[in-house]
Amino acid sequence: MDSKCRKNQEKMLDWFYEEQEEKNWDFDHVRQCRACQGYYEKLGTIEQELPREPLEFQASEAFIRTLEDKVREEGVRRGESRDKRRMLKELGAFPAVALFLLLAMGSLFYYGIGPSFIQVQLTGLILFPLIIPILGALEKNRQRGRDIYGS
Repeated sequence: MDSKCRKNQEKMLDWFYEEQEEKNWDFDHVRQCRACQGYYEKLGTIEQELPREPLEFQASEAFIRTLEDKVREEGVRRGESRDKRRMLKELGAFPAVALFLLLAMGSLFYYGIGPSFIQVQLTGLILFPLIIPILGALEKNRQRGRDIYGS
């Protein structure tokens, strides 16, 4: 197939899809060339077999399910990476807070107020478990509509 055949076939195709209004290809060449005659006949059979209107795309349900599964998997992968980042940030905060508290305790001991600070902590460790049930009972009474003094 030479360049003249290619050009004529492109022009026939443009006419077939109504991109050009006139038949502007070389009629003499089409009459003489068997390849161009066959191409013109094929265009005629296509016109009879298929409508020129765009066909509706009908995807099979299996194809749609497969596509949905792939999208979900990709979303899960992205979500996992976000969860990993968040977890690493939280795990990074723990050593930072521990280091801060260690340095704070070291500075308190350095200035000589460490032992009294430890006494306050131990007192809190003993008293807070005793105070929590009392605070819980007061909260339940408040939710029921009673105030602290029972009125």
